[in-house]
Amino acid sequence: MKNKKAICLISGGLDSAVASAITINEGYEPIFLFLRYGQKTLEKEEWCLDKLTKYWKVKQVYKVDLPWIKEFGGSALLDKNIPLDEINFRLEYVPFRNSIFLAVATALAEVEKADIIVVGSTGGDHICPDNRPEFIKAFQKIISMGTMLKKDIKIFHPLTKTDKTGAVKIGEKLKVPFELTWSCHNKIDFACGHCSNCLSRIEAFNLNVFRDPIEYEK
Repeated sequence: MKNKKAICLISGGLDSAVASAITINEGYEPIFLFLRYGQKTLEKEEWCLDKLTKYWKVKQVYKVDLPWIKEFGGSALLDKNIPLDEINFRLEYVPFRNSIFLAVATALAEVEKADIIVVGSTGGDHICPDNRPEFIKAFQKIISMGTMLKKDIKIFHPLTKTDKTGAVKIGEKLKVPFELTWSCHNKIDFACGHCSNCLSRIEAFNLNVFRDPIEYEK
């Protein structure tokens, strides 16, 4: 029997890595989709992607350039001159980014005849409105109404009923190589330790009493 296909939206981050691990564990053939949109930590994210691809022996990887997102601007994630911390964390929102990513993933899923699109969105507080479970549910309707080559594509969001602490716990059970993931919004060598992503990652590992294998700036 031919394996079912999954388009995994993967950023090199912790959440998308855990979501991908769940997908692989459930028997899907993963197709990684990585999007270059001018993010300031692109170099590190792509390094993580390449390492995760080798780790899971993923056969198909798409790297898609979306340079116009950076041209539009509107986010500190696109500007190396604006550091992110716990005070200005809302500046990490990239206008409609996740919606754009889902649209690209849907187009690829149609072409590849994939069964699911995998997102790493977690539950809890959401800075980005297009990262919420209700938005994912709404986008599912768009996919159902707007596709033709493959009509039954589903969005798989295995982490929306948990938070990052839960994601780390699941990842440990599935032996996710967390040393090959990156969460920091500011740095590509040592994680800064004070942006919202670093803070939530640190808390998640501490609550699980696991050691975070990446290095933080001292």
